[in-house]
Amino acid sequence: MSDRTPEDFLNLANQEEAKSKASLKVFFGMSPGVGKTYSMLNEAHRLLKDGFDVQIGVIETHGRLDTMKLAEGIPQIPLKQINYKGKTWLEMDIEEVIRRNPHTVLVDELAHTNIPGSIHSKRYLDVFMLLDAGINVLSTVNVQHLESQVDSVERILRSPVKETIPDVILERADELILIDIIPDELLQRLNEGKVYFSEKIEKAKENFFKKENLTYLRELSLNYTARYVEHRMPHGKERVLVAISASPHSKNILRYAKKLSLERNSELFAMFSENTDTHHSAEMNDLIRAHLRLAKELGAEVIHSYHADPVLGILSIVKEKRIQRLVIGGSGKKNIYSFWKRSIPERIVALAEGVEVTILPTPLENVHSQTLRDGLAKLIPSSNLRTYVQTFLATSLVTVFNLFLEPFTGYWTVSIIYLFYVAFLGAFVSRGPVLFAASLSAIFWNFLFIPPVYTFLIERLEDALMFVIFFLIALINGSMTAKLRKNETILKTREERLSLLYELTRELSQTSKSERILPIGRRFFARAFPFPVRLHLYQNHSFYPDIEDSKELAVATLAFQNKKPAGKFTDTLSLSSFTFYPLLSPGGTAGVIQIESNKEPTLEQEVLMNTIANQIALALERDILSEEAKKNFLIQESERMYNLLFSSLSHELKTPLTSIRGSVSALLDPEIDKIPSAKKALLEEIQESALVLNLLLGNLLDISRIESGHLKLKKDLVHPKEIVQDAISYLGRSKDEHPIQILMEEALPTISVDRVLFAHALFNLLYNACLYTKKGTEIRIILQKKLNQLFLIVEDDGEGLPETPSLVFQKFFRGNATGKIGTGLGLAITKSIVELHGGLVKAENSEIKGARFTIEIPILS
Repeated sequence: MSDRTPEDFLNLANQEEAKSKASLKVFFGMSPGVGKTYSMLNEAHRLLKDGFDVQIGVIETHGRLDTMKLAEGIPQIPLKQINYKGKTWLEMDIEEVIRRNPHTVLVDELAHTNIPGSIHSKRYLDVFMLLDAGINVLSTVNVQHLESQVDSVERILRSPVKETIPDVILERADELILIDIIPDELLQRLNEGKVYFSEKIEKAKENFFKKENLTYLRELSLNYTARYVEHRMPHGKERVLVAISASPHSKNILRYAKKLSLERNSELFAMFSENTDTHHSAEMNDLIRAHLRLAKELGAEVIHSYHADPVLGILSIVKEKRIQRLVIGGSGKKNIYSFWKRSIPERIVALAEGVEVTILPTPLENVHSQTLRDGLAKLIPSSNLRTYVQTFLATSLVTVFNLFLEPFTGYWTVSIIYLFYVAFLGAFVSRGPVLFAASLSAIFWNFLFIPPVYTFLIERLEDALMFVIFFLIALINGSMTAKLRKNETILKTREERLSLLYELTRELSQTSKSERILPIGRRFFARAFPFPVRLHLYQNHSFYPDIEDSKELAVATLAFQNKKPAGKFTDTLSLSSFTFYPLLSPGGTAGVIQIESNKEPTLEQEVLMNTIANQIALALERDILSEEAKKNFLIQESERMYNLLFSSLSHELKTPLTSIRGSVSALLDPEIDKIPSAKKALLEEIQESALVLNLLLGNLLDISRIESGHLKLKKDLVHPKEIVQDAISYLGRSKDEHPIQILMEEALPTISVDRVLFAHALFNLLYNACLYTKKGTEIRIILQKKLNQLFLIVEDDGEGLPETPSLVFQKFFRGNATGKIGTGLGLAITKSIVELHGGLVKAENSEIKGARFTIEIPILS
């Protein structure tokens, strides 16, 4: 059960609203020295003048005197000292910035790489954290640091760009301020020493600060700004899909697709598709992961799909996402397979209807290296050395068997046995060992069996043809068998995962308490993954179960607050021993998942992990919403009861008070003393009204004591007849208006009850009968014993009870109570008193006419 209150959710909603209002303003330029930092400082002074709390988180003046002078007068948060490799480095103290919580903070140079030991590996991640904390940010960046522009910049400058930022941070920016000057003016500033110190000027002019370079960079910055503005225009957007793979060329394709999406004001999607022929080495897996990470940084929605045919897999996503433009990589190089098998790009162009397909040619050197990697990946990584050794031994045993068999059957029969062996082997091992066995079988058959033996020469043409056919059949048959086996393994794995997710969903759907959800989550994580996985829920401002290590607690807290993975294998506190993933649901973050693994989880493991985590988070949110619904229902019910009670009281108190007031006014008249009978009647009226008031207030006090648990029973042995007499005496004048008949068995035993309370319970039944029947209607009280139970029955000859008699025991239920005095609490009090004594009370309509109430109370032996 969640301990969160409605106020907690209101505060959380207010915090989220404040965070969403945090703005990012980026000063953008073509190169260092254009005046980005200077313009940012001017903006800070303007905000200070308007009365806002503005502070410097980090500023890079590079020794420029005018910039240093302008920074004076703006409060600066002290930098944090970090020890790394025996040196002390200074970085922005992001925790102190959040603690101070200024209105706006200045964070210079978005593309800066933080020193290891910092919270984040890159400064732009610090900015995301500040925005999430609700702090406005002013920052700066050059066009060459944008991930989508890296290829173009490196091609012109002929040097690598070391520090980059994802385009998503500029897409997150509320304002992009272009600081633009012409190249000649920038070169003049460089010569005057306003960009770098004198010793760096000549080197800068020979490399980066060439006029043609600056002209191109200026064009890039102007184009990017124009696309940025157009991208924010509120008109319909196209959709661009880019297909990525393990090819190193995929990063160039991604960057091209990003530029295309900016030019066309399009949404960007990136997909990675696997099939049964996919074999990835560790290096290729790292490339795929890097490409998927780059796609996210470029602002693309990443799709990971599986399809036996990669072309059909891509086209299914095109149809599902309603893609207008498709970007893929391809090579114009033809090979021997091109004569009977079209390439993937050719098939896509032929099958993609109504979609504009862009094919980016892969550099020739990448084609050769990629082909070699693919070929090796299909063989070497598919099995370990032990499997190849076992394959060699098995092939040798088959060869020995054939040596004994060949004198009786001939060497052609031996080839059939080899073929059967290779096909049989494919059911147990992967493609690499199968090809190895096929090659060995061909070599052994040629060397040991085909005349002339013990040589690799083949004299007869039919033997040579048979050898070639044997090798091809063995190769194809073994490969197909291995492929079928791999398909079977993949389908089995998928079936196991689907079964696991089905069981998880079923168990979670049958569970409504957080205390039970947690063990279920742990159990299914243990079944799904070979490494330890722990679940920590966030309740009462702390994690449960506790995270004892303070450093790991800080990592978990960051993952929870930022709603992003943190720790090992991430860009946030990567020196941690664990990786923490947030438990995300539509309503917020329920906790974190802690993973302890020396290897980064594979793509398939991450997908499965996120799926399980989402199911657990949804179950937790359902529990929270259920509790909130119950609380809201109780609040609404309390308000309804409150309104009903006081509306009832205002009416019920008014009648006796009016009667008392009228009687008192009449008694004050001196003439009333002359009429003793009238005076007596008025006094009796006052007495009766006072009894009614006492009854109303008594019922309120009784129900309050019962519900609070403060009502204590004072039991004693009492004869049932005494209880009946007490109850009748409470009726006052009502007993004179209704004849009451008592039917009682002889020799009734005494019962152990609280005499006063039990008489009050019976009185409520009698008073209810008097209230809802006409004057003169008979009321019967029946006392009888059955086995070890005593039955007290109250019957009348009135109009009876509603269709559902049990409703009369609900608080404030009054039936057809028009013109009747009462609060609707009497029968509810009777039920509570009887149940406190271990008894039962029920209401029903008599078979002939009227209502019947039965109290059943145990008799002590």
